[in-house]
Amino acid sequence: MKGLNFFRIIIILVFFASCNSSKKNISEYVKIYGFAQGTTWHITYQSKDGENLTNQIDSILKVFDFSMSAYNKQSQLTKINNNEDVKVDSFFIDIFNESKALYDMSGKMFDPTVRPLVKAWGFGHDTQLQKPSPQTIDSILLFTGLDKVKIIDGKIVKSDPRTTLIFNANAQGYSVDLICQWFLEQGYSDFLVEVGGETRAFGVNSNGTPWRVGIDAPVDGSSEIDRVIWGVSDLSDGMSLCTSGNYRNFFYTEDGRRYSHELNPVTGYPTQDSVLSVAIIASNAMRADGLATVAMVLGVENGFKLIDSLPNTEGLFFYSESNGDIKTIKTKGFVIEKIQKD
Repeated sequence: MKGLNFFRIIIILVFFASCNSSKKNISEYVKIYGFAQGTTWHITYQSKDGENLTNQIDSILKVFDFSMSAYNKQSQLTKINNNEDVKVDSFFIDIFNESKALYDMSGKMFDPTVRPLVKAWGFGHDTQLQKPSPQTIDSILLFTGLDKVKIIDGKIVKSDPRTTLIFNANAQGYSVDLICQWFLEQGYSDFLVEVGGETRAFGVNSNGTPWRVGIDAPVDGSSEIDRVIWGVSDLSDGMSLCTSGNYRNFFYTEDGRRYSHELNPVTGYPTQDSVLSVAIIASNAMRADGLATVAMVLGVENGFKLIDSLPNTEGLFFYSESNGDIKTIKTKGFVIEKIQKD
């Protein structure tokens, strides 16, 4: 689900064949794909009968869309943003509570109320990239901030009716978790789910080994077509890998300053840091998805400190040096096999 989902690094699923006779037969694994939330999804799973589950996955994502999509005029989120009287569902409660946790954890750097700022800078859907005036930014900051929104008796209560919500930074990860939960409930144990580049894996792949996920090199202006895989990482059972990056959506002003779509919700201005992209491994996709955005906004130094302090969480940071060279820093537990040569 993300109207901003083209802002993120797109992870490529990497599958390596093997001739080991002790490993599972690849014919037992089914690959399906589809379109939802303004992006694509891909799922690979072990199935005894080879059943195609595309319709079931589409149904799950459509229900989710009617709850959390900011672009569906009939969705629960749209009605809330229009200040209609709506009783929120379990999807909304889960994402809101997780967002509030990240908001508090990050010192307000994760904020689902920043949509007006995103639009003002032209990073929103169908908007033109531009630098807004300081007066425009100050006026918007008066009604942004997740502390202005609460859930009381199952309904959203805002201290300012101009405040709106959008959960592009972690709802897509949550949709991955919902699909994974469905597979587990149906008795599946070996599968990999990817929605818009956010992934989570259970069990093993067709070779009987951990699922492998490729991570893009952060090349300015690169697209999904001409991407370059920098390295691959194994995902252990139940873990998720999600990413965020600023190298595909930015603009330069007349004075040569570069502005990316990663906004500091407190100042209202794009972050000014050397970080280019971040990959996060965590125990669920909603948390990994949100933390990837948090790390981008906090920057290399502060983002790394936060990720390194969290249990069951690992991070890989790409950043640029003053001479333009791209470097990486990762937490101790982030294991990756580098493919691209320096």
